[in-house]
Amino acid sequence: MANKPLVVREVKAKAGSASAKASGLARRGEFNILWAIVAVVGIALGLFLIFYVFHGAMPSLGASNTLTVTAEEMGGVLTINIKAMGVSATKITGVYLIDTSGNQHTCSWTIYLNGNSQSSLPPTLNPGDTLSLVCTNPPSGVTEVEVVTTSGTNVAPIS
Repeated sequence: MANKPLVVREVKAKAGSASAKASGLARRGEFNILWAIVAVVGIALGLFLIFYVFHGAMPSLGASNTLTVTAEEMGGVLTINIKAMGVSATKITGVYLIDTSGNQHTCSWTIYLNGNSQSSLPPTLNPGDTLSLVCTNPPSGVTEVEVVTTSGTNVAPIS
C-alpha cells in the first residue's frame, strides 16, 4: 500500500459568525416581543371599541322597536291586537282603556300570544309576536286603548 500523504485542511471561521448568530437571535426575540405588544394593544383597543359601540348602539336599537296596536269592538266584545316589530324584545308594562274624560280603566282580559292562550301578559314581546287581548263587556264610554311599554306609550282608537 502506498502511503498517502495526510492532508489537513484548515477551516477558518468567518469573522464575527458567532456574534452574527447571536445578533440574529436577539433581533428575532425583539421582533416577537414587538408583535406581542402590538397584539395586546390591538386587543385592548378592540375591546374598548366594542364596548363603546355596544353602549352607543343599544339605545338606538331599542328605539327602533315599535308596536302596531289595533282595537275593535263588535257586539260588546273588545279585541286588541298588538304586533311587535323591530330588532329586540319589547316589554309591555300595562294595557289600559281610556274613556272620553281621559280616565284609565282595566278589564279582565283573555290573552293570546301568537294564537296560544296565556294566563297573564307575557313579560316581553319578541319581534314578530302578536298579542291579542279580548275583553267581554268593556266599560262604557271607552274610546282608546293605551299600551304602555318600557320605551314609551302607544295609543290606538277603538273602531
